[in-house]
Amino acid sequence: MITLRVLDSIQRTINSIPKDHVGTVRIIIPKGVHKERVDIEVPRLIIEGEGMEETVIRENYHASEIFSDGTRRGTFRSYTMRIDAEDVEIRNLTVENSSGDRKRAEQSMALYADGEGFRAVNCRIMSEQDTLFIGPLPKKEIHPGGFQGPGELKERKMLHQFYKDCEIIGDVDFIFGSGAAYFENCMIRSISEENFIEEFRKGNAENLGYVCAPSTYQDERIGFVFDSCDFVSNLPKRSVYLARPWRDYGKCVFLNCNLGEHIKEEGFHDWNKENARKNCFFAEYRSKGPGAEGKRADFAKRLSEEEAAEFSKSSFLNQ
Repeated sequence: MITLRVLDSIQRTINSIPKDHVGTVRIIIPKGVHKERVDIEVPRLIIEGEGMEETVIRENYHASEIFSDGTRRGTFRSYTMRIDAEDVEIRNLTVENSSGDRKRAEQSMALYADGEGFRAVNCRIMSEQDTLFIGPLPKKEIHPGGFQGPGELKERKMLHQFYKDCEIIGDVDFIFGSGAAYFENCMIRSISEENFIEEFRKGNAENLGYVCAPSTYQDERIGFVFDSCDFVSNLPKRSVYLARPWRDYGKCVFLNCNLGEHIKEEGFHDWNKENARKNCFFAEYRSKGPGAEGKRADFAKRLSEEEAAEFSKSSFLNQ
């Protein structure tokens, strides 16, 4: 394995590696805040920081920015880091979109993960709306131009990703996309801004957000799987849904997860889509904590031990 150390620019270091290189290249990013957008199009890389708290990659692009030609940046050009290569791993670092102020900025993506076999270990991924996109894109956009960005014309093929010991932070649909992703022992933290919280407390808002918005393809068995994860927040009680379906066949499974009191009793929302209500797959097995209490939405499923085994880590890795 070849090891490189970033001296000035993360992007220049990555660009120095040929896309047809042999073996795995490890890139060490020193501690500090690196204000830089990073596009990874080179396969077989390990991008390693000096600790989740110590190494931070930060930018502040957001969807509502207007370009000189009058067009909006949009969701899929707002990322801080983009993965578009096979077998890439990031370790021991934070990827942050710091644009903040969701009412002004709208969507602001931290990580655009669009590579097969992508892995994140001991990483913090943080923003507000649309923090983590798990590729591929849905097969068709609802509004023309909605997918404008680097993946718009990319072939839609299933991708498999793995997140371990990570902290993922956001408010609305902050884990979304069409790929299959396994989250093991992660902390999923819901946040919101004070103006939205105040409206919720006044009864003017029904909720403060949704953790997941899967758009799993119809013929795929597994979408997002959360295994032994902690869903935490200091938001008001019963204010956040676990998931809603971005597309009709969205799939999310929660295994042995600890759910904080911010999780709504219904757990899941159908996004007011009749077809999604019939065809999405939202399920739990052995959820615990105050957010696991109460009557779930009638289209959600409680798994038996045998059914839960179909979504185990080994099942996911062998699919």
